[in-house]
Amino acid sequence: MINILDKKYRFLLVVSLLFLLLRLPSLFEPYWYGDEGIYLVLGQALRKGLVLYRQIHDNKPPSLYYLAALAQSVFGFRLFLAISMGFSTVIFHKLSLKLFSEKFSKIATIIFVVLTSIPLIEGNIANAEIFMVLPTLAGIYYFFYSKSPLRYLVSGLLLGLAFTFKVPVAVEFALLCAWILAFNFDPFKIKFILLSWVALVVGFIIPIAFFFGLSILQKAGNEFLFSALLQNFGYLSSWSTGSHSGSATSGGLVYRAGLMVISWLLLYFLYLKKYLSKNVLFVLTWFCATLFGALLSTRPYPHYLIQLAPPLVLMVTLLFSHVSKTTEKGLALILIFGLGFYLVKYKFYYYPVISYYQNFYTHIFSLNSAEYRNYFGPRVDDTYKISEYIKNTTTEKDDIFIWGDEPYIYALSNRLPVGKYTVAYHVADFNQYESTYNQLIVQFPKTVIYYPQPGRPFPDLDRYLILYYSPATAFGDATIYIRND
Repeated sequence: MINILDKKYRFLLVVSLLFLLLRLPSLFEPYWYGDEGIYLVLGQALRKGLVLYRQIHDNKPPSLYYLAALAQSVFGFRLFLAISMGFSTVIFHKLSLKLFSEKFSKIATIIFVVLTSIPLIEGNIANAEIFMVLPTLAGIYYFFYSKSPLRYLVSGLLLGLAFTFKVPVAVEFALLCAWILAFNFDPFKIKFILLSWVALVVGFIIPIAFFFGLSILQKAGNEFLFSALLQNFGYLSSWSTGSHSGSATSGGLVYRAGLMVISWLLLYFLYLKKYLSKNVLFVLTWFCATLFGALLSTRPYPHYLIQLAPPLVLMVTLLFSHVSKTTEKGLALILIFGLGFYLVKYKFYYYPVISYYQNFYTHIFSLNSAEYRNYFGPRVDDTYKISEYIKNTTTEKDDIFIWGDEPYIYALSNRLPVGKYTVAYHVADFNQYESTYNQLIVQFPKTVIYYPQPGRPFPDLDRYLILYYSPATAFGDATIYIRND
């Protein structure tokens, strides 16, 4: 029987309690975060037999949507996230033990738990970036610390799985490919290098090939390639170009890629000159890779910074470790200042932390109250009222249409959207007004929820509502239109 008061288990108890206290409020959040709403709608569509990308659309790789299909609710999604981050914490702790003493490894693990659990950079939200942390950490751990001949295949497989959540992990995959060459640079090891690369690449491709094969069976191969993969290249610099149609060569992406490669080479040179240990070299180059990945699109979304968390925490711990060289600490500090520069340059924003926990623990016995819900946004309680209205006035077989950016109404009311787009900004960004209007004519939904959309005129929809619908009621700034039967 385990004695939890034993010194050996105290740290486990402290970390577990901290993890629970920080994660618990996230399990009871209302439906409020737009991207989570989209994931849950796509998951609902998958459960009802629709084909991903062909009949229901979003522009991320597929794993997140299948996970949402299993989760079925925000609570389920957040529960999966808590489980995932629990395993991530264990692997991170094992990684940190390879770098630091037990004391500093414990400090690093506690910082990791806090940073990835609090809402500051959306550690509480079920986004692709945080779900890919587990397979990425596992892939890197297996790459370095497994003695099995199959380690490169397994490492590639895990990183490939991470890629099916979010594309930027490909940069960390590239780092591992470079690492094999850097530490086996010997003409007599060419066969070993080639075999290692093949194993790593084959493993990386397997999860992607699986989903591509599935999409071909569903007659959605082209849609998969475009939506899950190719469309992301245009997305990379679309923020900096002011549209959804940027290119991978615009917005300073090539410049940042060059800077990352130069940083890798410089750090490797310093390693060869004995200024860096091999382990510290990896942490610093890993940080450079994740920084590049976080800045791929230059969008200032906090959850993009989740990818940085593991190497960043290791670097911060490195600054205080007594076994680290002065050069190592200096380089870590320079890279941290570099991160600060980019945070300011691209104006990353953050979410409040103290008020988040105050709101939960103040309303812990009234989590369905309007006051609790509206902490997350002024429309949240109206969203629940609209969803209840939809459930009372339509059946599950009835399609509805929302002209707005509130996809969680579909998820809460268990209804599917008209057409393949779940939010107005997708219709606008992809210029799919005509196809959406044509789909409205075909499906002729019983109910339309209309939010004013300044800057997104949809005159065909306005005329359509005048001809065939009548306003029934309103909730906040949303007007509910009922079909004239």
